Amino acid sequence: MSWASSLLTLTLATTAVADEAPPKQTLVFYNARLALRDDQPTEALKLWLLRNNLVEQGERGIDDEDFRSVVWAALGDLGMCQDGFPKDERGAGLWPLALHNWVVHAATKGPPPDVEAPFDAFEVGRQQRFISLNDVLSTAELRSVTFFRTSCLLPRVTLLDGGQSPWVDLSDRLAAGRLMRRLLEKSLRTLVREKVQNVAAVEARIFDLDLALAALQARRARQEGFAAKQRARSLGVSEVGAQEVRDAAAAWPANSEQAAFLRRALSWRASEWLTLSRARRLSLFAQARPYSQDPAALERLVLAVIDGLIERGSGEELESWIGFLDASAAPDRRGALVTGERGKRLLELEPSTGFRERAAIALHRGVAFLEAGQLEDALRSFAYTMAHAEEGRDSGTTLALARRWLSYVLSSYRTNEHVLAMLRALVPPQEYNVVAEDLIWKAALRADARSFELAVASLRRGSALDARVERLRSLAAGRAGEMVTELREAASEEPYLTLRFVRQLLEKLEAEEADVRTAHIPTLKLMIGVLDSLAAREGEQSSHARTAGELIHRAQAILEGLGALEQSVSANARALSPRHEAFAGAIRLAPADPLPWPFRVPEPEAPSAFAPLLLEPVEWRDAKGVLVLGWRLTE
Repeated sequence: MSWASSLLTLTLATTAVADEAPPKQTLVFYNARLALRDDQPTEALKLWLLRNNLVEQGERGIDDEDFRSVVWAALGDLGMCQDGFPKDERGAGLWPLALHNWVVHAATKGPPPDVEAPFDAFEVGRQQRFISLNDVLSTAELRSVTFFRTSCLLPRVTLLDGGQSPWVDLSDRLAAGRLMRRLLEKSLRTLVREKVQNVAAVEARIFDLDLALAALQARRARQEGFAAKQRARSLGVSEVGAQEVRDAAAAWPANSEQAAFLRRALSWRASEWLTLSRARRLSLFAQARPYSQDPAALERLVLAVIDGLIERGSGEELESWIGFLDASAAPDRRGALVTGERGKRLLELEPSTGFRERAAIALHRGVAFLEAGQLEDALRSFAYTMAHAEEGRDSGTTLALARRWLSYVLSSYRTNEHVLAMLRALVPPQEYNVVAEDLIWKAALRADARSFELAVASLRRGSALDARVERLRSLAAGRAGEMVTELREAASEEPYLTLRFVRQLLEKLEAEEADVRTAHIPTLKLMIGVLDSLAAREGEQSSHARTAGELIHRAQAILEGLGALEQSVSANARALSPRHEAFAGAIRLAPADPLPWPFRVPEPEAPSAFAPLLLEPVEWRDAKGVLVLGWRLTE
C-alpha cells in the first residue's frame, strides 16, 4: 500500500480545509487510476480492497462502475484470474480486453505455480488466508496482502458461451489465438467509445491474429499430411516463418474482411497509427499500402506520421517511414519532406535518436535553396552536409557531391571576409583547405590579389597546398611570366610535380569564362614552351614526356577555341588529324550527378500477435468541456 496510502492521506489532508472535500471513495478511485498509470497494478488492487472497507463502513462509492474498469485492467496486466469479479459493463467495457491479456499470460507463461496451503503459516507463528476481491480486509491484512496467479474458469465459460468446447488446451497457440480474437471482436461491442480514445490497436491486433492463425494453421496442416497441406495452400498460405506472414496479406481477396480492414486502416489519423507499437505499425502499414486507392491521401498520412515521429525523436523508425514515402524518383514528394519547417526539424534530430541521414536531407535542401536563388542558404546547407556526411551510410559519395555543389555556389561570389567567415563557421576543419583552394585558384586566374591573399590567410598551413599557393602568388599579382619561369626551373628537378601543377591549371582554366581564358592566352603559349622543353629533355619513351604531350594538346585546344593559335605548318597538320580537338568554351554547370536518397521502402516482419494490450487511464475534456476519465488502448 505504501505510496498509495500516503498519497491518499496527503490528499485527504489537503482537501479537509476545502468547503466541499471530495468523498473518500472518490479519492481512492483517483489514486487507483494513478497507480495503474504508474505501472503499479498491484497497488490499484489494494486500493479496491480499501474501497471494500469504506463500503463496510457505510461509504458507498459513486465511481464503482469505472473503478471496476481499473480493477479489470490491473488483473489483466498481472495475468491474474478475474473469476467472480463483476464485469465493467457500465464502466468503460474493458473486461474482454483484460481477459484477452489473461489468455496471453496463460499462453506464454504456462500454468500457474502451486501455492502452499494457508494453514502452513501456523508453523512459523503466522496466520494467513486466501481472499477474493470481494472480501473486506483488516488494516493489518491490507498492509500485508499479496496476489498470485491461479487457474481460472472465466475463459472456459467464455468458450462455452461461444459454442466452443470449454476444455481446449489454452497453452496451444492456435486455440489461445482463436479465443483472443473472439475476445477482441467482443470488445469492439462492449467498449464505451466515449471513454476510449480510439480502437486502432484492437483492430490492428485482430488483423495480426488473422495472419498468425493462418500461419499456425498452415504449419499444423504441414504436420498432419499432404491433404491438409494442400488445403492450407488453397487458403493462400504457403511460406514459412516471416515470409509466410508477409505474403498472407497479399493473399486476402479484395472483398475479404481482412482487405476491408487494411483499406480502413489507411483512413486512420496519424495519432491512431502512433498508438501501435513500432513493429506492428511498420508491419501493418507495409501490408496496407498496396490496398490504397488514393495516392494523395496515402502521402498525407505518411507525412503526418513522419511529423509525429520527429516530435517523438524516433529517428530510426523515421527512416523507415521516409522509405514508405517512396520519393527516390518523385521530386515533389522529396520537396514536401526536405523543404520548409519539416526539413529543418529533420536536421535537428541528433544521431542518438537513430536518424543517420541528416547530410542527405541537407544536400537536397541546399539544391532547393539554390533553385530558389537563396545562395547563402544553399552555402549553409552544403557546408552542413559536409560536416555531417560521416553519419550517413554512403558518406564518401555524399561528401564529394556536397563539396562540388559548394564549389559551384562559391563561383558566384567574390572572395571577401563575409564569405570566408561563413565558410570557417560551417565547413568542417578537415575539409576547409579543399574548399578554400577553389577560391585561391579563382582569384589567381582573375589576377585578384586581394581576394587571393584573404583566402590564403584563412588556410591551415603545413600541407602540399603551401607550394601551390607560392606558385600562384605571382599569377594572382598579374605576373604570369614570372610563374612560368619558376615552372621552367622546377621542371628539371621535379617533373612530376610540375606536370601535376600544369594539369590542375588547365583544368581550372577550362572551367572559367571566355574573358578569363582570353586573358591567359600569353600564359598558355608560355606554358606550351615549358612542356615542349620538358618532353624533349625526358625523351619520347618517358611517361613524363607522354604526359607533357597530352597537356600540350590540351593547351592548344584552349587556344584554338579562342582563335589564338598561329597558322603554322604544325598547326595545320594538327587540324587535319582525326584526333583534332578545339576547346570551344565551358559553361559553368551544376553537378549533374543524381542526389543520393538513402531511404528504401522497408520490408518489416510482423511482430507476435501473442502480446498483451496496454490499457492506460488518461483524462481529457470532451466537446462540452466536461472532464472524461477515460482510457488509451495501446501496445
